Amino acid sequence: MKITYIKHSSFCVELEKHILLFDYFLEGNLPEFDPQKEILVFISHKHSDHFHVGILHLAQQYPHIHFFLGAGLRLNEKYLARNGITIDRDAYITNLYKRQECDYSDIHVRTLRSTDAGVAYLIDCEGHKLYHAGDLNCWCWTEESAEYNAKMKREYEAEIDTMRGEKINFAFVPLDPHLESTYWMGLSYFMEAVGADYVFPMHMWEEYSYIERYLANEGKACADHIVKITKQGQVFVFDTHAGNMCCAERKI
Repeated sequence: MKITYIKHSSFCVELEKHILLFDYFLEGNLPEFDPQKEILVFISHKHSDHFHVGILHLAQQYPHIHFFLGAGLRLNEKYLARNGITIDRDAYITNLYKRQECDYSDIHVRTLRSTDAGVAYLIDCEGHKLYHAGDLNCWCWTEESAEYNAKMKREYEAEIDTMRGEKINFAFVPLDPHLESTYWMGLSYFMEAVGADYVFPMHMWEEYSYIERYLANEGKACADHIVKITKQGQVFVFDTHAGNMCCAERKI
């Protein structure tokens, strides 16, 4: 398995038969895809740092591609036509709403309700379970009231609790420096309640030093599971049979 960090919350996961692309918004370079593999594109929501309609043009390049669009992204035919996209909407696009499950080809997809916009994804594919949070996070802001932040914390923890007991192999979870003193809360609760073999911090606005800060403080107990991202285009190669990870870096 190969996982490429593209930018912000965008990752590419390459398996034996499938390629999973998360929250690509036309920034950061894509790896070259094997056109014979099934390419599954997951977009969590419509914010511009997670989605750009131009991503649908990938259907012209790759014959075996399908798009999963989170709540708030129900694009109609007129909208697609205005943006020069001529694909058969029903054939290429599946809309998913909060707390929904679906099977597509040989994968299973479950969504969670975001605490901001759209959905988070829990995916079973080729014997691996992957979680991509989108903007599901504990958004406790210093400028908000204590009541607001307490409500946010309750709602986030309740949603994460729906995954208790899941055996997640790879997770992509926000660690947002814009939250200042509470930047760590969402990731720490995820690790406490659910956890994963390997966790990729994301939504960091390229401030990668926050990973080391987290590991030196609130994240000490889960340090063995946190992947240290240091730059765009970083590639991580996993020997999933041996249960080991080695990291290779290359320019994409």
